[in-house]
Amino acid sequence: MSNGYFSLVLHAHLPYVRHKEANRLEERWVFEALTETYIPLLWVLEDQPETLSWTLSFSSPLLELLNDPVIQKRYLEHLDLTIKLVKKEKKHSTYKEEEKIIDFYEDRYKRIMETYQEFDCKVTDAYKHYMDLGKVNCITSSATHAFLPYIQTEQGVKAQIFAGVQTFEKYFGEKPKGFWLPECAYSPGVDKALADAGIQYTFVDEETLLRSKPVPSKGIGAPVYSPHGIALFSRNQCISETIWNSSVGYPGDFDYREFYRDVAYERENDYIKSFIHPEGIRVDTGLKYWRITGKTENKDWYHREWALNKVQDHAHDFCHRITEYLHTNEQSYPPQLITAPFDAELFGHWWFEGPEFLLQSMKVSTKQNITWITPQEFLTRHYQDLETVRPCFSTWGRNQTGEVWLNESNAWMYRHLHHCERKLVELAARLSHDEPNIVVERYADQMVREWMLAVSSDWAFIIEGNSATEYAKSRFQEHIERFHELNRSIDNKTYHLSEIADYENQYPFMLKTGLWHFFKNKHDEYVASHYSEQKAKGKKKILMLSWEFPPMVVGGLARHVFDLSRKLVEQGTDVYVITSSVPGYPEHEVNNGVHVYRVAGKQPNFESFFHWTGSLNMAITEQALALANKFDFDCIHAHDWLVSVSALAIKKQLNIPLITTIHATEHGRNNGITSPLQYEINQKEWELMDGSDSLIVCSDYMKNELTGVFSIPEDKITILPNGIDPEQITFQTGTFIEDTRNEQELLLFSVGRLVKEKGFQTIIEAADILRNRGKQVRFVIAGKGPLMDELKEMIRQKNLEEFVHLAGFVSDAKRNEYFAKADAALFPSHYEPFGIVALEGMASGKLTIVSDTGGLREIVDHEKTGLKVYPNDPDSIVWAVEYILSNRERCQDIAKNGEEIARTVFSWDSIAEKTAELYKTEQNKTTKVGGIV
Repeated sequence: MSNGYFSLVLHAHLPYVRHKEANRLEERWVFEALTETYIPLLWVLEDQPETLSWTLSFSSPLLELLNDPVIQKRYLEHLDLTIKLVKKEKKHSTYKEEEKIIDFYEDRYKRIMETYQEFDCKVTDAYKHYMDLGKVNCITSSATHAFLPYIQTEQGVKAQIFAGVQTFEKYFGEKPKGFWLPECAYSPGVDKALADAGIQYTFVDEETLLRSKPVPSKGIGAPVYSPHGIALFSRNQCISETIWNSSVGYPGDFDYREFYRDVAYERENDYIKSFIHPEGIRVDTGLKYWRITGKTENKDWYHREWALNKVQDHAHDFCHRITEYLHTNEQSYPPQLITAPFDAELFGHWWFEGPEFLLQSMKVSTKQNITWITPQEFLTRHYQDLETVRPCFSTWGRNQTGEVWLNESNAWMYRHLHHCERKLVELAARLSHDEPNIVVERYADQMVREWMLAVSSDWAFIIEGNSATEYAKSRFQEHIERFHELNRSIDNKTYHLSEIADYENQYPFMLKTGLWHFFKNKHDEYVASHYSEQKAKGKKKILMLSWEFPPMVVGGLARHVFDLSRKLVEQGTDVYVITSSVPGYPEHEVNNGVHVYRVAGKQPNFESFFHWTGSLNMAITEQALALANKFDFDCIHAHDWLVSVSALAIKKQLNIPLITTIHATEHGRNNGITSPLQYEINQKEWELMDGSDSLIVCSDYMKNELTGVFSIPEDKITILPNGIDPEQITFQTGTFIEDTRNEQELLLFSVGRLVKEKGFQTIIEAADILRNRGKQVRFVIAGKGPLMDELKEMIRQKNLEEFVHLAGFVSDAKRNEYFAKADAALFPSHYEPFGIVALEGMASGKLTIVSDTGGLREIVDHEKTGLKVYPNDPDSIVWAVEYILSNRERCQDIAKNGEEIARTVFSWDSIAEKTAELYKTEQNKTTKVGGIV
């Protein structure tokens, strides 16, 4: 028995080609697929072994086509006509080989008609019947098979996914748990919309997993979870190509039926004219009497028994390959899984014997103990064994990219589609705010349908392939034009029930109400409903730019912006923060009343941090200007040089004041400028300071640095200290630190980014001295950064593992527990513009020791609210420790004084009030200047 699983997945899809008028050539695509694929696959389900099950995806256009009474009636007429042709062929046949093939078709078409009528022409009911029996698991795809990564808006992606799920539920009576991504095209973020729709799993190409971060330990041998918990099953190309590869795949065998040879092109016009298109266009009848034969135009007769013998051979070979692969790639937790996804039309339509091959492969599998499994069952068994990764963009198209659906032949389509999306988002925001109007909403629903039908990936694919190009172009243009006609009717308030009824009847696709709701956006609804009200109240609107914002926390900047922005909101200011994106976090959220927009740089994978910030600034600027179309901002508040380019560009574009907080400088961090990169950053800092209307710094130390190093006028600088929120420094009981110290042992806690300017290496040197003096002292340093390995090595070389512990990154809760257990907080920075962590230490009620440098010296009053030590001096730290050991009660009083100062003087309430006053001052200056001009 093989140690592993095999999973067959077929995807059934056709573009929506239903037309009011009959005899459209494109409608024959449906008839051919029914005759050669969808009905023969029902025969497979009828005869397959009871123990096996597989997966079949239905797209919404196909479901709508298969359940359309007009299509059903026309298909019956098509079958009847084909049967008449078979009978005529039988009468006129002169070759024995031909007679045998015609007999085969006579029996086949009789069975096709019987099967179709057995389920009252509703093929989906037949599949639902076999799904209820456990023989097949049916799932769905997006509403119109749109290439999801090329949809511009989050609402558009949501509309495609949710409408697809609803259509499936309409015909199958339950929501699907799986979802077929059109063209297996995955891009980050799509998984969130899938998760919101209740989807559990989907299918991707190999490259999506193999280029994930981190690369899955099982490679493609097991599915993985995306950041939003969607299980991604990867196509196994090695096994799949034995079928789909045009050069080496089974379908090319010379004994199989020739697809490109049909009696329609072999008979005289008078003979065949009643069985082809009424306008005399010769189209395939489905009667093909020849086998592939070889690379020749001279085709031999098709021998059905020969073909079925090859089916047996190929089924055995296929199962042998599966067994060999599972044996060679054996794994556990979970066992190896081979996922083989295909277009359903490959089996029967393109490869006539495909359904028989599937059935024989199933029968051989049971004999060889190959376990077939559906993705749904696999997750039931092994959901706990899967890894979570960050998958990359990939498709199953050419070169695993999207180049088939976006290239020089079809790129023109996307500007129209994206324009329609934006119009729908705007319209949904307006309708959400307006009084309900059934007629207007009916127009809006039809606009969504027109966009959906236009965005189908089929049109771009057909145009690129240069097959039915004119049809694809005309369909696309027709839907775009209809979209704009409907939009003009809404704008002009010219509604006609006959007009909208004509639009609905022309393409009766997904005729349900409320489609426009998919394009609703909480943010835009908020804008539409509250903007005028808030403007009347006179609320200030601040656009705040910061590359850091929780959960992106690199240093103290994120905490500063978070606390300041939420306090401003509490005090009546509207704050809109634009920051860098974080995987798994929303592009827009309201956090403590603050509107947070997370954006990704246009080139997010730059190795150079400096170049990455340039890319990020472009995205920030684009987002800011988009928001400015909806809000009248009063001023911009930028934080540090990393947003300098966008801050200056937005200021120029909007002509509003720019206030910038300088948290630190490259000159200060490095005690001078010594490298080309430092020079570039220094220049960006100067440009930002020079272009700002007002600057905020957190200490006299920083003010002196700006006036001395950058020659900034003093009257341009306002000192506003950093603050803390005492509620964030709350103690919780915990067990992650074993507090087994005796009464004489001290625990000193430090936290911060592990960089040289924080002075943590000085702690290790002091610990060595104290150990040698027999002092019972333990230091805990929390944080991460580039100095981590160097600090570890220092500790190891000095054998200080029992005296100095590097805790790595800690959460706020764990940080608070360390503060609770510590006797003192220690911050020995060499350079520190301010030092929020020192305030946190004081607010926690602990004796706080800081270096007598930068902004730290302005926070602590020596031996009154804390202790000061000399920077870069381990002996000074030793002095502080011995001072604590000798003055326990005195140190407790100092700690109480420090706590009082931290919780009052450095309150965010006070700092936010003064910041808002500065906004008002700068805005008044701009208003006066504008009045003079």
